[in-house]
Amino acid sequence: MKKIAVIALWFGKLPDYFYLWTRSLERNKDYTFLLFTDQHIPAKGLPSNLKVFSYSFDQIKVTIETSLSIKPALDYSYKLCDFRPAFGEVFASHLAGYQFWGYCDIDVLFGDLSRFITPEILATNHKIFNRGHFTLYKNEPWINQLYRSSKTINAKEIFESPACYIFDEWHGIHQIFKEFNLSQYHQECIADIQPNKARYTCSNIENFKKQLFIWENGAVKQYYIKNETLQSRELAYIHFKKRKIHIKDTKAFSSSSVMLNAFSFIPFEGTVTIDLVKKYDQANYIHFFQRQSGRLLDTLSRYIEQAVPIDKSLISKPIDS
Repeated sequence: MKKIAVIALWFGKLPDYFYLWTRSLERNKDYTFLLFTDQHIPAKGLPSNLKVFSYSFDQIKVTIETSLSIKPALDYSYKLCDFRPAFGEVFASHLAGYQFWGYCDIDVLFGDLSRFITPEILATNHKIFNRGHFTLYKNEPWINQLYRSSKTINAKEIFESPACYIFDEWHGIHQIFKEFNLSQYHQECIADIQPNKARYTCSNIENFKKQLFIWENGAVKQYYIKNETLQSRELAYIHFKKRKIHIKDTKAFSSSSVMLNAFSFIPFEGTVTIDLVKKYDQANYIHFFQRQSGRLLDTLSRYIEQAVPIDKSLISKPIDS
């Protein structure tokens, strides 16, 4: 039996870092990544464990409508996040034979997932991780239907509402699994970068005054200075959400290591030193002010035009944290 299938959806122009994402998939041979996109992506140079399917946004809408027998409110791609817990049914024909299925974003670089998601963890849990940018589910019919089995969360209403409910994360599917007392594995072994900070700052693990994230020979590492010494730890992956990363040096797509900072992804060959961390741990204040002004404009737009905000009214209060 094949092990794990991971679904990613992307519509519109591919980001600069797309081929770094594909490189980061290659080391994870136990995972098959299924990308559904409206972009033409030549097969040459892609890893063997990535399968690309040509789908328009309208085709995805029809697929969801047909497989779930609903009228989905899908006017923009971000709303697709709410449908992720149903992907086990929506993409059932692509998932046959896999032990686990899941979904991921493409604004991530994966490290060696096998070091963090072991056979024992897979054998003893129904669900792995609780964030929308990477989550796995045991591929069994009753698990794939669980999203619509809650007594307190109405998935159909969420799917047919234009609002975003963040159903794929803590206050949605996570709570449904808790409602049924099913085992979920979650370990803070990732770097979840805060989108509104000037420098790379994690929302979920300890940060340091000087730190640098490097994709190093297929592994994701956080290098940091503590007690005047250089230290590091390995992570499962890094998520750099809502950042427009422009890669100026195309050697980044072939170098053994890539430094990730708030301005760009930089090819790197050599040894990490304290001076290197200090040099490349930079603050991008243009990004910071753009994010802050954008948030202010969004708030004003919602107030003036009564735009649909993120809505959690259909999501139950957490059963526990």
